Amino acid sequence: MRIIASTRCLAKPPTGIGHYTAETLRALNRLPNVSVLEFPARWVQPLARFREGHRDRWFEILDKPGPNLSAQRLRHSLVSRLERFFLRQHDKPDWFSPRFSDVYLETNHELVETDLPTVAVAYDLSVLRFPQWHPAQRVAHHRGFFESLLKPGRAMAVVTISEAVRGELTSLLGIPAEKIITGCCAPRVNMRPGSRVKDLPALARLGLKPGYFLHVGTLEPRKNLAMLVRAWAGLDRSIRDAHPLVFAGGKGWGDDALQREIRQAPEGIHHLGYVDEALIPALYRGAECLVMPTHYEGYGMPVIEMRAAGGAVITSLDPAVREVAGPDTPGVDGLDQNGWREAMARAADDPTWLDAQRTAGPGWAARHTWERGARAVVEACQIALHGAQGDGQRVVAA
Repeated sequence: MRIIASTRCLAKPPTGIGHYTAETLRALNRLPNVSVLEFPARWVQPLARFREGHRDRWFEILDKPGPNLSAQRLRHSLVSRLERFFLRQHDKPDWFSPRFSDVYLETNHELVETDLPTVAVAYDLSVLRFPQWHPAQRVAHHRGFFESLLKPGRAMAVVTISEAVRGELTSLLGIPAEKIITGCCAPRVNMRPGSRVKDLPALARLGLKPGYFLHVGTLEPRKNLAMLVRAWAGLDRSIRDAHPLVFAGGKGWGDDALQREIRQAPEGIHHLGYVDEALIPALYRGAECLVMPTHYEGYGMPVIEMRAAGGAVITSLDPAVREVAGPDTPGVDGLDQNGWREAMARAADDPTWLDAQRTAGPGWAARHTWERGARAVVEACQIALHGAQGDGQRVVAA
């Protein structure tokens, strides 16, 4: 089976979608009888990242005349050549044809126009279910993507990453259940139990000592972090002093309410922003527990990574997060501020409360592998190919 996969999301620093794309493609390339053509090609990605990072500077060079016209012309020529080269990587219609490919895989909510049987990855329906949590431009873009999934006549299958989202795709969008395959994400390979003593230098680089409550993820409304701040602020001072609240992740859209709560809260809240990849395992292991009071998720990558690292987790009752966290993980309603305060107080006062969960975590996380996710993609490709066969289109066996 020849798969052409869009890798445009890898032209920028990888977020959750970029991480999923890169790992899934690596796993697909390890499967027998599967070949993957990346578009744009992997060797173009550094150039694409350079272009993304310097585009404003290029426009400034083109718009403002400089004193040295020959140098300006040289820069203009270089910019134009790089721009044309990059655009050519996005204008290869033959790549999206039966000459080179059997199935088109899209992982980033932006379908290419093609007659190839198509497999799209749908991570969650947050933008459709809760548009108030997203910028208007994002809402419009994602609505267009989901409308494309429902376009009549297109041989299509969908991969999602939890049974919870699979049910939503059927109930909310009407996509037949037999055209949706549930895959999964997986923890990064360096997420494993370790020694807190050995992690101390890494934590010191982050200005932390072991024992904090940790949240990992972008600061945005659906994460329900303003409530978490209020719940933590309601703890006894002795607990707050021993167990600060740490946020790791970029600042997102619409976090004004969170910032107000942080300004009004007692001292002891740390926002680390993006954390160096090498420090993330120690960040997980140094936490008293991961706290994830999210209103809505499609999966919950921090949860599975914390479990792989042998850490404890407390989550909301969101179905996808509960599915990923496992039955031994305590759950608290995301609207129950007192419940969250009591859960954090218990975790602080009774160190043995979550020990069984810590012990079982690596084994639970080991069920979630990128190979399992890649095989789900192949299964979806077969469904799309069979749909194309029913429409009289070309089909190639795996």
